[in-house]
Amino acid sequence: MVEVYRKDLATSYTVDNSIDPETGQVRDLAWYQSRGYTTDENVQGTATSGTTSSTSSPGTAATSAKANQQAQALYSFMPQGVIDDFINNYIDTGDADTSIGLTRKTQVWKDNFGHLLNKDGTLIMDELTSLTTINTYKQTLSEIGIDDFTEFEDEFKEMVSSVSGAEFQDRIDVVYEGVVNQIPEVKQLFAEQLGVVADDATIFAALINPKVEDKFLKGQITTVQIGAQAKKAGFGFNYDKFDTLKKQGLTAQGAKQLYGTAGNIMSQAESIGRDLGIETLEQASLGNVQAQQRLTRIESELMSKQGVQLGAVKKDGKITGLTT
Repeated sequence: MVEVYRKDLATSYTVDNSIDPETGQVRDLAWYQSRGYTTDENVQGTATSGTTSSTSSPGTAATSAKANQQAQALYSFMPQGVIDDFINNYIDTGDADTSIGLTRKTQVWKDNFGHLLNKDGTLIMDELTSLTTINTYKQTLSEIGIDDFTEFEDEFKEMVSSVSGAEFQDRIDVVYEGVVNQIPEVKQLFAEQLGVVADDATIFAALINPKVEDKFLKGQITTVQIGAQAKKAGFGFNYDKFDTLKKQGLTAQGAKQLYGTAGNIMSQAESIGRDLGIETLEQASLGNVQAQQRLTRIESELMSKQGVQLGAVKKDGKITGLTT
């Protein structure tokens, strides 16, 4: 790690290549050098009239220029209103730690960072860490075409203390892999059945729960995936119906097998004069005893009249799909 120093500061900083949330730039050595820092430790504090401290003692007033220097050196990433409060506090106290402590009690700070406080008033994380994490959220959404973050700001603040940038990326990948790559029909269904304009960014935004919870993401996607498999096989789409089937245990994979073979099974049943509806097949695949018994009777007739076997794929004693 490289340490950098400045004439007007007694404290040094470690170049850690963190991201400046305001500009998105990497805080590398060049970034610090462009702001007056150097790797020469002999310059440290030389502009403070021979003192070795960059701040005055608590309670000692500081000049406005020095307060601005401290604000820019330590908190340039914060909103201007918060910086202004820090500067005023620093002018009064001459101490950076005391000044930021006082600033964190102001309304403007709470308006911007109140979500970082525990119930006991301690910080969950510092402001820079939170802004950097939120910036990664925005970068992730930008990659999938969402550039307007207005509707997400409150959710970002709620998530930042518990959801890392990597975890957020994983959650968004659930949507991407589950909808765009696997079942193109999903886009059409959102447009036709849910009234959502079928462009990628709008669909993604519609799928993301306000709190971006995994359960909601996977649940809604599964419902639409089930419906997409039905639509793909030529059956009608009813969101409420497929949501009920999902809650009863039908999975996207199960739907693929069910609806992929249903047309052939129903056609065979019709060939011997039996009326077999999709609802019966759906319920049979979910383990409904009455539906399974009806399916068994039709199977027996098919075997006796045509020698065709209508079978059920079983796993752990439960029917998971249908075969012919």
